[in-house]
Formats: sequence, C-alpha cells, structure tokens
Amino acid sequence: MYRFVFSWRWIRLHVLVWLILIPAFIGLGMWQRGRYHERKAENAVIRTAMDAAPVPIEGVDAVGAAVPKTDRWKQVTLSGTYDTAHQFLARNHQVNGNPGFWVITPLTLTDGTSVLVNRGWIPTESADQQQSPAIPAPPAGTVAVTARLQMAETKGNTGIRDVTSGLPAGQISLVNTESLAAKTGLRLRGGYAEVITSKPADSPQIRLLDKPSLDEGPYLSYWFQWWLFSLIAIGGWITIIRREAQHRVREAAEAAEAAEDNNEAEDADAEAPASPATAPAP
Repeated sequence: MYRFVFSWRWIRLHVLVWLILIPAFIGLGMWQRGRYHERKAENAVIRTAMDAAPVPIEGVDAVGAAVPKTDRWKQVTLSGTYDTAHQFLARNHQVNGNPGFWVITPLTLTDGTSVLVNRGWIPTESADQQQSPAIPAPPAGTVAVTARLQMAETKGNTGIRDVTSGLPAGQISLVNTESLAAKTGLRLRGGYAEVITSKPADSPQIRLLDKPSLDEGPYLSYWFQWWLFSLIAIGGWITIIRREAQHRVREAAEAAEAAEDNNEAEDADAEAPASPATAPAP
C-alpha cells in the first residue's frame, strides 16, 4: 500500500522535509537556545555587578586597558572635575522613541588621568535630528560620581561603524576611548562611566540612563517554536502520506467494484435466452 513513497516524486518530498526543513528548524532552535543562555549569563553578570558595593574606578579601569565583559556594569566611584573643553555628543540615542544624544564629558581625576563620563541623555531641539543641542553645564568644582562601568564602544561590540568624519562638530558615533584619546590627547582610562548619582547634582535637563533590563527576551519561546515547527513538519509528512495511501486504497476499491459490476453485467447478458425468430408473413 505504501510502495508509492519510493517513487521519484515522493523522494523529493522526503528530501524537502528530512534534509532541508527539519534540519533548518532544529538549527534555528539551537541558535535561539544559545541566545537564550547567553542572555541568562549576561543578566547574571549584570545582577551580580549591581548587587555589589561600588568600588573605586582606579582599581578596575586602567589607562589604555580594555574593560573585560565580567567587569561591565560594575558600580564604581570616581571623583574629579569635569573637562568641558573636550566633551562630546554621542548621536542616535533614543529614549521612549524620542531622538537625542548622550552627553559625554571627561572627568579629570586627582592623578591626572581622565574618565569619559556618560552624564545622561538630552533630546534634540529642532526638526533636524542631527543638529547639536546646547549642552547643559556640568557641576563646577570637584564632583563625586557613582556610575556603572561600561566597555568602550567599538564596531565589534555594537555593530556600528565608528564614523569620525562628516559629523557636526562635537558629535561622535561611538564612545570609543581609543579614538577619543587620540582626538583629545587625554590620558583616558579604558572604559567609560554611566552616571547613577552625582554630588553635586547634574543639570535637571539631563536625563540619567535607566538601569539595564534583565528581561530574558523572546529567545526561550522562539527556541521551542522552531522545534515545534519540526514536529509539525513530521506530522504533516505523515499525514500527507497516509492520505495518499487512503486515496489510493479508495481508488483501488472503486475500480474493483466497477470491474465487478461490469463482470456481473456481462454474465447477465450471457445467461439471457435468445429471442425467437419472427415468422414470415403469409
């Protein structure tokens, strides 16, 4: 009854289901599974960093050194004076769908080194979203800041190209300490600091950045959805074959019934008596 599944037409269906669709669905599910576990690991790092007490930045972020992933989001303390002569606006940052900029101002520490400080977000002020708004002045004198340590932004960890030419004066595309150290001549520590609190307080025009989200994203549901698609593909393959087999059985039964009816009709014709000959008229 199932010999038809070995025909060339049906072999193409088997190849499509078993060698293309199912491996693709399983592979996509495995990729989503990997993203889910990556997100869980990232959230664990963030949660540990945010639960720990702040530490002086001098002990975790050296001049010219890269901040390791395990130290990202670590809470740090730093004290110094803001260097407004070398501040920048990091472009293309939105808050609740509103376009704006990060305000990046170096903070000069007592040892002469500097840290790029993300003071927060300000909105655009005109219809031209790329036009630089006025930057609110930072607190004067010595400032004590508690912040979240961040890795320097690069194309590798953001997917954004570090554009250094063609931008309005004072704007940057990435908070990249290496390029900004070359541009400013400052002895910058390797990461940058995202302000949590400031004493004295910064301008109310600047919105502090929100805490990082610990949402695990849609990866878990996507993982199971792709594997469910694999089961659906298998179920569909079985259903198609069974329906074809049932169709063929019905056709065979109908053909046999039709043949039997024909045979019975032929037998009836053969057994019927011959009609008597008509006598000639006198």
